[in-house]
Amino acid sequence: MPRWLRSGLAAILFLVWLAPAQVSAYSYGDANTEDVAETFKLIESSLGGASADWSAAAAALQTRRSEIKSHFGEAVAVTLDKNAEAKDAKLLIANFKAVLVMNLDRRFTYAKKDLGDYAGAKLLLAKAKATYDVLAPYLSSGTDEINQAFDDALEALGNPGLFGVGKKEADPDVFKKKVDFVYAKVKPSFPYKAYVKPVVKEEAKPSPSKEPSVASPEVKPDKKPAAATNEAAATATPSASPSVSPSPSPSPSESAEAQPSPSASASAEPSQEASEPEASESLAPSEDAGAATAEAATEDQPSQEASAGHAPMERSNKTNGKVTVFVIGGVVIVGGGILWFIRKKGWI
Repeated sequence: MPRWLRSGLAAILFLVWLAPAQVSAYSYGDANTEDVAETFKLIESSLGGASADWSAAAAALQTRRSEIKSHFGEAVAVTLDKNAEAKDAKLLIANFKAVLVMNLDRRFTYAKKDLGDYAGAKLLLAKAKATYDVLAPYLSSGTDEINQAFDDALEALGNPGLFGVGKKEADPDVFKKKVDFVYAKVKPSFPYKAYVKPVVKEEAKPSPSKEPSVASPEVKPDKKPAAATNEAAATATPSASPSVSPSPSPSPSESAEAQPSPSASASAEPSQEASEPEASESLAPSEDAGAATAEAATEDQPSQEASAGHAPMERSNKTNGKVTVFVIGGVVIVGGGILWFIRKKGWI
């Protein structure tokens, strides 16, 4: 056997020995499970039987609550809490399915950003696939198209190759198109109903404006005192100067008319006071309505926050330094042993 052939076979044997560790990184793998999806399975199994086990469902929800709050916001966590407190199994399961759709969108979003990192993008796509697999039984149609879209998205990630051999560049446009197709197909089937705190209406306060308004007819007595004053002035004028002819001097009636009438001013004050309570009371309901509107707007924020951008994905480095050193050392020792054996046999 020629020397170059023996050297080539030895190199191929060495690469085949290393291949399983590389190939395992390019498949979904059984370890690619989604914690939120697994929690949904526990809740559904606890509430789906003949007798609902709310204690088990509440414990499973509480275990995953911090993660739900971190990724999707406090409003979504509160909605699930209120559904559990009300023991509304149907609404809780429906809203949790919507949370899985939110998680699907979160995984797709960060996979699009990490296309330069093949391993990271591949892991995120696998997490998205695990989430979809839980929702798939509840879809009436289109599952075959969605599965094909996942396969196309995986192909669009490219492949770094094995030591540069078989390298394939990623196609971001195709990847984005396929994951957006999956999300658009899945989302309409699982609507989200956010919890809204009931608005407590305040009782209307009794208006005291009706009592002062009765004082308005008191304007009538103004004419009688004025007429009495005119008669008294008319009788007093002839007795004071009977021989003097009437003069064009201003009569007492005119002077009486020029003087302000006390009854008129008195009647004007109650009417003015009556108008002030009416104005204040008319403003009170409008302020209450404005407060109720503001409170209702505040309570609508959970549904808006739920559809807003998700919290960044928490990343953790799971690389074990000791294991890495051990594997590299093992590779060097085994490779050196193979080369030593080949040299000893005289194949090289």
